[in-house]
Order: sequence, then C-alpha cells, then structure tokens
Amino acid sequence: MDGGREETLRRAGMAGRARGSRARPISAALPLRARASEESADTPPALRASLQQLMHLRGVAVAGQAGAIAASVALGVALPLVSMAAIAGLLIAVNAVAYVRLRTLAKPTHAEIAANLALDLVALTALLFLSGGTSNPFSLLYVLHAVLMALLLPAMAAAIGTAIVIASYGVLGQAHYPLALVNGEALPPELRQLGLTVSLAVTAGFSAWFVARITGALRDHERRLAEAVHRALRDDAVLRVGAIAAGAAHELTSPLATIAVLAGEIERNAESQAVVTDARRLRGQLEICRETIANLMAAAGHAQSAGGGPSRLDAFLESIAQMCRTTRPTAAITSEWTGLANAPRIIGDLGLRQALLVLLNNAVDASPHSVRVTASLSSGKLRVLVVDDGDGLSPDAVAKLGSAFFTTKPPGKGAGLGLVVASRAIERLGGTLLWASAPGAGTTAEVTLPMTALSVGAQA
Repeated sequence: MDGGREETLRRAGMAGRARGSRARPISAALPLRARASEESADTPPALRASLQQLMHLRGVAVAGQAGAIAASVALGVALPLVSMAAIAGLLIAVNAVAYVRLRTLAKPTHAEIAANLALDLVALTALLFLSGGTSNPFSLLYVLHAVLMALLLPAMAAAIGTAIVIASYGVLGQAHYPLALVNGEALPPELRQLGLTVSLAVTAGFSAWFVARITGALRDHERRLAEAVHRALRDDAVLRVGAIAAGAAHELTSPLATIAVLAGEIERNAESQAVVTDARRLRGQLEICRETIANLMAAAGHAQSAGGGPSRLDAFLESIAQMCRTTRPTAAITSEWTGLANAPRIIGDLGLRQALLVLLNNAVDASPHSVRVTASLSSGKLRVLVVDDGDGLSPDAVAKLGSAFFTTKPPGKGAGLGLVVASRAIERLGGTLLWASAPGAGTTAEVTLPMTALSVGAQA
C-alpha cells in the first residue's frame, strides 16, 4: 500500500513539473508600455502645436495685411497693389501646405518651423520694401518675428534668426520704395501716428497671445511626459511581478499536484464527516490555485485559459465575486448586476478578472463583514463599484493608490503591486479606475470600461 502511494505521489510530481516546464516566462509575453500616447510617441506635441499656431497667426496676418492695404488705399496712400497681392497669395499657399501637413501623420521638425518663420520674415521684408521700409509704422512687426524665433527655435537657431531680423531692418533703412500719398506728398504726421499705434497694438497683442498659447502647449507636453514616466514606473513593477508569477507558476505545479493526491486520499480514508468536509474544501481551494496557474500560462500564450471563452456579462462578473467568496469564505460579499441580463456576450478578459479580484480582496481586507459589488450599463459603458465599510482613507492616501510599493496595509501584508496590476489592466482596455474615500466612511473603487473593449468582436 505504501509503495503504491509513493509511486502515485512520484508520478503526480513528474506530471506537475512537465506541465510547468512548458510555460514560457510571463515577462516575455508582457510588453513594456512605457510610452506616452500615440501622438506623443510619433508627433512631438510642442512642435505640432507650434506649427498650428504659426498657421493661425499667418492667416490672421494675411487678413490684417489685406485690411491695412485697403485702408491705406482709401486714405490715398500710393502702393504697388499687384506685387503686394502676390506676396499675400504666397502666404496663403504656404498656409495651405501647413494645413495639409497638420492633417497627416508626418512629424514636424525644428527645421520645418524655422523654414516657416523664414518665409514669413521674407514676406514681411518684401511688403515693407514696397511700402516705405523702416519708415512704415508696421516695421514694428519685426519685434514679433524675433519673439517667435526665441520661443520656437533652439538657442543657436534663434540667435541666428534674430541677427537676420536685425540685418533685414538695417537693409530696409537704406533700400526701399518711399511711402507717400497718391499725389506725391509725404504722409501727414497724424496718419503716421495712427499707423504706429495700430502697429504697436498688433505687435503687443499677438506676442502676448502667441506666448500664452505656446507656453500652454509646453505645459501640456510636460504633463504628458510626466504621465509617461509614471506609466513606465508602474509597468516596470508589473513586469517584475510577471517574472515572479512565471517562476511561481512553474514551481507550484508539482507541489499542487502532490497536495491534490493527498487531499483525495484523505477524503477517501476519512473516518468522520468533518474530515471529509475539510478535505473537499481543501480540494476546492486547490482547484482555484490550479485555475490561476492555468490562467498565468494562458497569459504567456501556451495554454487555454480557464473560463476565457464568450460568456454573459453578468455571469462573468458573478464568477469573479464567487471566486472571492470561495477563497475568503468568512467574508460577506453581496453582488448586484443591474440591467446586465440582456448585455452583449463578452470575452472574459483575464486581466480584468484579476483586476476585479484585486479590488474585491482589498475591500474584504478593509471590511470583511460588509463588501458590496454592483455593476450597471449606461451609454455603452460598464460601471462597476466595489464598496467597503472599512475605516476609509485620507485624501493623501487616496491620491497615492495605484502607485508602486504604496500600501495602507500593515508591514508584511502587501506591497501595493496588486493595485498597480489592476490599474494597468483597466487602462489597457481603455477604462478608468477612480477612488472615493474618507476617514471613517469606507472606500469605493469605481471601474468604468467601454463595452467595445469587452465584446466578442473586439477580442477575436
């Protein structure tokens, strides 16, 4: 009898090791998502915003030039209208090219920004050359060009551009068509003063507007970079957890198979109903462990996941709640699925299953006597609430939830990585995880997911 028992245990251990050896480390199957959004990775937001602002400013400048020329003609100022109209047409063509560029995925560069600024500078110089040079009140617009170069170009390119602006102004002081009335008389002082006032207002106004828009774009770019760094830190923690999980999946198959054999023998040879009940409970817990390991292997692409096929949404959520009840038999977990009976069938995403289990287990840790999980559908989005009646959290602690290695549990009870994995799994599906808590008022985790990410067609 003992020899047969030893042989059974030996075969169970060998079978467990064989199953574990076929599993690839999960770290090889988990991609590092340490990038910002697609736009941040492929098109620098600050450069794209700069090109867009230049296009808008050029459009306003062309309209302003047309208005200034029309006003000058009405006031009797002699101007070469055909040549000036040709320059305005050139600026419109440049704007059309910039618009097409912005509609494509092509990446703007500092060289392209510099080329646009150079074209604008050439156009302004040509217009001033035809209308009085530096005696034209609108020569103040050179200041705006210098400001734009300082904002949009690297330091050396901005210095060179500013030198060209100064040189252009100097050349115009010596070479230009004179600005006069149609009858050949010089411009009256009051007309020149009016032009200076309008020119100063335009230069100051557009400089302030452009600086505000560009600095806003830069702040947005910095925010995106900070978010990318935060995601990279979380993903690094997820990869480390994946490597540990892969090793655990490999090592646990053998002892779990052995324990399963022993549990079966205990149940068969039990002398009391209490021992039989305990043995069956032990085998139930073992099945959960084996299912978890199967899911880990499925995440690595080497096995079929347990329960990962199409299912009803309410059945999928209830299975998660039931799994938590099985692993935490003393916890009081109530579930309510409002209006989900007719919901579309979904693929039971393993990452979402694990994320919701993490949230449920955390709620049970905080409030084992009362945990509520509810779900509802609205406007094509699934909303899941996990509510506990625990001691609650301070605003500072709520803000840190989901950060690697932050936990409110006592030392040795957790490292905070479960919430990191849960947050990343929910984000991967295009969802959000929000928290609401206050000291003494319990904690609510709110998960919102688009149904398009869960539907059978989306994951086929």
